[in-house]
Amino acid sequence: MAFKFIKTEIQGLLIIEPHMFPDDRGLYKKCYEKYIFTENGISRSFTESSDLYSKKGALRGLHYQTVDSQAKLIHVINGKLFDVALDLRENSPTFGKCHAELVDAEEHKVVFVPEGFAHGFISLTDNTIFSYQCSGKYVPEACGGIRWDDPTLNIPWPLEEYGITEVIATEKDKNWPTFVEYKKMMGIDQ
Repeated sequence: MAFKFIKTEIQGLLIIEPHMFPDDRGLYKKCYEKYIFTENGISRSFTESSDLYSKKGALRGLHYQTVDSQAKLIHVINGKLFDVALDLRENSPTFGKCHAELVDAEEHKVVFVPEGFAHGFISLTDNTIFSYQCSGKYVPEACGGIRWDDPTLNIPWPLEEYGITEVIATEKDKNWPTFVEYKKMMGIDQ
């Protein structure tokens, strides 16, 4: 199966079906090929690659970077997660809107999150292994976050559905500003 690029309701945010070739030996899966991605509007240079290993209920986010914002290419190697991208691009018609996606190892989806988003996820199974590539440069002093459970964003985190009674998060992730506070902090009048 060849790559398939699927548009979402948020401009630039894509779901990608990777190139896959199953046979008697198993499965060959290619999540990224520079020239095919460029032909489909993704011409970023990915400069960083990371894998995260998470327990069920582990939450990270919603994180953003104000300087040298990073695009992300995401897929799950093992397990399942609920992935959220919040559009922080002020001139975007979907500014302040979220896209949520169940991403699991069985479906092989790849998510492309462009620059200018806050991003986060929660692991829905034990031993979820999440892999991502980032463009640009990581700038720790330019990093921030927005509360994952901000009631104005109304993100449909599937905690009950997956039997998650306790979210495992850092104090920082539990206490980020709300989206309204973020806009005030950034001087955004929308």
